[in-house]
Amino acid sequence: MIHWLQHSTSARLLATLAAEHTEITHQLLDGLTQDRNTCHVREPLVATGVLPRRQEILIHLELWLNDFADALPAHQARIVRPFAEWQVLRDARRRSARSRYTAGAATADRTDIRTAAKLLTWLDANQLDLSTLAQEDLDLWLTTHPTLRRGIRSFIRWTLARRLTSGIVLPKEAKTFASRFQTDEEHYDQLRRCLNDDSLPLEVRVVGALVRLYGLPVTRIVALTTDRFHKDKTGAYFTFDRNPVLLPPKLACLIEEQIERPVHVSMLGEPSWDGPRFLLPGRLTSRPRSAGGVHTLMKQHGLPNISARNTAMIEVVAELPPTVVSDLFGVGASTAHRWARFVQDDWADYLAASQEDGDG
Repeated sequence: MIHWLQHSTSARLLATLAAEHTEITHQLLDGLTQDRNTCHVREPLVATGVLPRRQEILIHLELWLNDFADALPAHQARIVRPFAEWQVLRDARRRSARSRYTAGAATADRTDIRTAAKLLTWLDANQLDLSTLAQEDLDLWLTTHPTLRRGIRSFIRWTLARRLTSGIVLPKEAKTFASRFQTDEEHYDQLRRCLNDDSLPLEVRVVGALVRLYGLPVTRIVALTTDRFHKDKTGAYFTFDRNPVLLPPKLACLIEEQIERPVHVSMLGEPSWDGPRFLLPGRLTSRPRSAGGVHTLMKQHGLPNISARNTAMIEVVAELPPTVVSDLFGVGASTAHRWARFVQDDWADYLAASQEDGDG
């Protein structure tokens, strides 16, 4: 504590704020530069109940947009800001209200906003105007900026709907699908490790089993809260989305142990709010572990996530209707149907190949 007070820039910032004899609020902190120091001051205040919890990922996107739009030329800001406010942020607020707005989603939204600004900058450099943007101009930009093809789609659709552009057709986005899978033997060997190997860290076993049994992405797992777990006379259940899912006994024991174990030791002590706790708490229990950190941890123990999740999804949609998969595990309805079609097409190809071999 003494070392932190003497050397931490966050401690100096907190001391400066306290010396001003002004109530420290979210609004006060929002007015500061949003860097690591501000974040390190805000997090303990939220964790100890001094400041209320809020949707920080969404708020940070809004703060970032203000700084980003202010740095743009005025004629670009007049287009980018309404697009960001009424298209990107409006959708982000709707997803946040459903508690489904993640850091990954915020990164994608920032990319959409940046890409819109890049197109406008390119138009300025080539002495073109958005209102007269022709199909050949957009095709040229897409050719020279192939990595931005996905990010520009939302902006172009918005400009067409607002009649800022006309006569433009976006090329169909090339649909890619999962290509990394595990063999059945590899998949079940790893699942058995997660359920039975006491030498693995508990959180690694929980995450690994959830990925391999239910095809849950790590971004969903880190957002799970302990209030979704419950037991009754019929067994233990976890509600991943809207409906409770019956857990295998071994996984239920692991999750129960994960919930009951002490949280990370911190000089802040136990958090003071009454809200649900995260199944995988971070350094501060007001926030979950980062998905990136969990991915790294799983790789360190030889339990890759992507190929395991793809394999699990193949098995899930082969046994359950897409609608049920969507309701139980929180997979988007369109995603569940795409997985189901993938399985059907793969099975049809297998039967066709078998028939050809038989004819031969």
